[in-house]
Amino acid sequence: MPVKKILFLNLTAFSLTGGIEKFSRAFLKALSDLAGEGLLTADACSAFDSKADTKFFQPDNYKGFNGQRFRFALYVLLNVYKYDTVVLSHIHLSSIAWIAKKLFPTKRIILVAHGIEVWGKLSTVQKSLLQKADTILAVSTFTKQKIVDVHGIHPDKICIFSNTIDPYFAYPAVFEKPLYLVERYGIQPNEPVIFTLTRLSHSEKHKGYDLIMKVIPRLKQHFPEVKYILSGKYDTVEKQRLEALKEENQLHQNLLLTGFIEEKEIVDHFLLADVFIMPSRKEGFGIVFIEAMACGLPVIAGNKDGSVDALQQGELGQLVDPGDETAILQALEKCLAGRNDVINGRAKKELQQRVLQAFGFETYKQNLKKVLAFNNGN
Repeated sequence: MPVKKILFLNLTAFSLTGGIEKFSRAFLKALSDLAGEGLLTADACSAFDSKADTKFFQPDNYKGFNGQRFRFALYVLLNVYKYDTVVLSHIHLSSIAWIAKKLFPTKRIILVAHGIEVWGKLSTVQKSLLQKADTILAVSTFTKQKIVDVHGIHPDKICIFSNTIDPYFAYPAVFEKPLYLVERYGIQPNEPVIFTLTRLSHSEKHKGYDLIMKVIPRLKQHFPEVKYILSGKYDTVEKQRLEALKEENQLHQNLLLTGFIEEKEIVDHFLLADVFIMPSRKEGFGIVFIEAMACGLPVIAGNKDGSVDALQQGELGQLVDPGDETAILQALEKCLAGRNDVINGRAKKELQQRVLQAFGFETYKQNLKKVLAFNNGN
């Protein structure tokens, strides 16, 4: 079998943090590993990064343009002839790929579709690229169906390619609550802890954390000492809204708004919690769900978006109607009532292993092998 030459194009992988950046880093690491096996050669170009992290990809094979978009586009178009396959990490790279396909009609173009960026109205070039791309990798069934329904793309062209857990993720072997966080937040023994981690933006009111805040007064009837830790970088407008909701729902003793938490503390926050919940309505997949479950943490997610795939249609966690406060309440009550059943860690370890099997990095690499070998089994 001839060695395939792959070019991976991305906006950012190392200079920003976020779900798409996590995807790009994992994809680069998978390409690097497959190159190490002699299955392919891989180069990458980034419009906004300046360099690669050596843990994920060889810097010599990574060309970063640090925001110089014209130079980025020109370099790609002058060198694209060298490659068998071009992979786009985002539909915002459509213009370059569209020109490349015009210049080299037999060039294989693979587009990664994450979520909201492909669900709605697209530019003429973006719509054209959806038609011209040889393969579209949708990170969830929900995103695949949106592309079919909204843009009329034949479903056979779209392959489900789920996200993965970071290849360097620190899987816990022991599931005890970290003492330093217990002390930081003043958590008392037997106080149940609910946790949400997401970006808190006034322009993105679809994550569902505001509904959780409205539900907690009813939850307190059975769990009066419950603590809700809501973490993530927030803007000023959203912080003010959340403070008003806190006052309105009398959550002074229950809600902890932590703001941004360091990457090195995320696993410990998962260990601190008894349940992770984010009943989103517009999640493309939700890497945070599989990270939480990889720490043995029970998860509650919405049933109207890509979260369904992250929870494997409810096999790994609870799915609820994200607009139904009573359903959210009942799901939280069920998790918190059963939290002592998993205190010995056996159930947490089992959940961790099931998530690893479904979404671990080795599984991800095998899925990528199939895609690059032109085996697009849906």
